[in-house]
Amino acid sequence: MTDIELNNNLQKRTLGQWLFNPFQFIAGGSALLVGLAIILTATYIGSLSNTHFDGVLDVHTGKAAPLWLFFAEVLSDWLWISIMLLIAGHIISRSHSSVRAIDVFGTQALARAPYLLSALVTLPKGYGRFVEFIVSKSTHQTPAVAIGGADVLLFLLGIVVSLVVLIWVILLMYRAYAISCNVKGSKAIISFIAALIVAEILSKLALLLLALVTDALPPA
Repeated sequence: MTDIELNNNLQKRTLGQWLFNPFQFIAGGSALLVGLAIILTATYIGSLSNTHFDGVLDVHTGKAAPLWLFFAEVLSDWLWISIMLLIAGHIISRSHSSVRAIDVFGTQALARAPYLLSALVTLPKGYGRFVEFIVSKSTHQTPAVAIGGADVLLFLLGIVVSLVVLIWVILLMYRAYAISCNVKGSKAIISFIAALIVAEILSKLALLLLALVTDALPPA
């Protein structure tokens, strides 16, 4: 293998690590700052197209809402999954005394960074027109907008990207959990799934309660 090939392989491996396991290089406070900066940016971009991150794993383009609600949604999602995984880590980790909240919360914030792609892909107006068209049809109303082939393609692209991002985020969330809590094997997988389910339920209940108390409009 030549030096050029060796350098190329090193660059590819490093890029893959940054994309799929960045927690080897960044954790704690640094991961928290970078992660929050990205997800808050994604939240603001999503608000421009009424795209809600209304659950630990959920992304929906729905009704207009106050800007603060978009940020409340994404922060609630992050807090609930971080809390549940921190509890799970303390329960199953052999070195539970060394499990640090800053590592769990920081890496889980960074794990949600790919949602920036979801926010960007739902930003085009054609995507919103198609969503509005579908909602009108599902409620048996006359669509207020006409759609074209480009709108359909944008919507399909958004669906594909969202599915890829979902898988990517789950992978990152698990690896963040495994590294920050020093867990592995079947116990790590089972506890991660359990924490994810509980966090999803609690985040939904929290957002529903918040919408009812403040009379904010929930997403469609």
